[in-house]
Amino acid sequence: MRGTGTTIGQAPIVRHITHITLLAAMLVIASAVAIAVVHQLMRVSGRHVASVDGAAAAACLIVGVLVAAVLLAALVMAVARHRRPEDASGRAPRLTSRHRAAANATVWAVIATLAVGAAADAFTALPGGAVAAGALIAGLLGGVTGAVHRRAHGQAAYRSFNMVALLLAAGCLASMSMTTTGAWWALNFSTLGTSDDLAAVFFNLGLILSGLAMAAMSGRLASGIERPEHAARRGAVPTVRALIAVIGISLAGVGFVPIDTDEVLHNTFACAAGAAFALLASLTPVLVRRMPRSFAIMSRASLVLEVSAFVVYDRLGLVSLTVFEIVAFALVFVWLITLVVTTHPVVIHELSELGPAGVEESDADGPVAPVLVGRHRRAGSIAEVHVPVRRLPASVMPARGMQPAYAGLS
Repeated sequence: MRGTGTTIGQAPIVRHITHITLLAAMLVIASAVAIAVVHQLMRVSGRHVASVDGAAAAACLIVGVLVAAVLLAALVMAVARHRRPEDASGRAPRLTSRHRAAANATVWAVIATLAVGAAADAFTALPGGAVAAGALIAGLLGGVTGAVHRRAHGQAAYRSFNMVALLLAAGCLASMSMTTTGAWWALNFSTLGTSDDLAAVFFNLGLILSGLAMAAMSGRLASGIERPEHAARRGAVPTVRALIAVIGISLAGVGFVPIDTDEVLHNTFACAAGAAFALLASLTPVLVRRMPRSFAIMSRASLVLEVSAFVVYDRLGLVSLTVFEIVAFALVFVWLITLVVTTHPVVIHELSELGPAGVEESDADGPVAPVLVGRHRRAGSIAEVHVPVRRLPASVMPARGMQPAYAGLS
């Protein structure tokens, strides 16, 4: 059955649960950022939180709430569903990929800036100090995350995992801003979870929630390599899924067992996560025979960077364990996001987001071509659904020699 207005999406109950979960995650992220802003403003003013006067505390709180509100709006924009033209009221401008990318980049850049501010003393030896380091890190992170989001915001798996990464980053940020452990960056990242106060709760809870979410999403993250154009070997999907789940469970274990509670078990979880990622990055290009060459290169580069960071820390002693841990965690999330962006077709889980004019309207008129984007099961049969797409972005179009993207939707 063919048609131009057919929309197929997730079951209503699944969609509602997904929306509630995303909203809860966004509220937690915004709250964590607000806490970080308030505490850093207190620190800059040279006062302790417990002894600050009421007027200064109120001013800091207002600024924190305003920043959190802006970031919450940006998060909503970044994950907003594609509106159909007929659903638009005409009063609000329709969101485009540029808007979503800018919103996502803003959130990441703000978190990076505040994180550098929370550990400002660690950057005093660098030229320009914390200000230059914050501008550089925020600019680079914002640029990269914005570019990736612009290409991949139509992929439901990417949007969900991006929120998982933001949840972990926000939890660490709140902990870094509130901690009373002193120069934690000179010891190790896990020191943030040892203060037995709210700062430790944010750090450990961020690890637990993001780790469990990663483990729960392991099947969804690995499902893209099942597509026939990737020519995955037998057992590739279960292997990749299992390794991602091990990383997630190990990450949660690091949060469940702070280093001051049981150092051996804590380090076992941390080493298990590192070993699982090393296996994942080295085996995936072998198990999946037709992965894009850029992904294979990126996997090898990730392994080289992880090993190099370990040598610089463990053998040369040029950086602290904290630097190595940050590099290792960042590599895991960057690699997994690259896997999703590379292997998942756009709009495979939420077909209902497509409007009659396609994934995104183009300013220029062009020929409308029916593109097979999904299959629908009804009464024991499978009906192909074609949605007319006007000038699909390059990230949506299948590469040369690839088959159209199918979505097994029930």
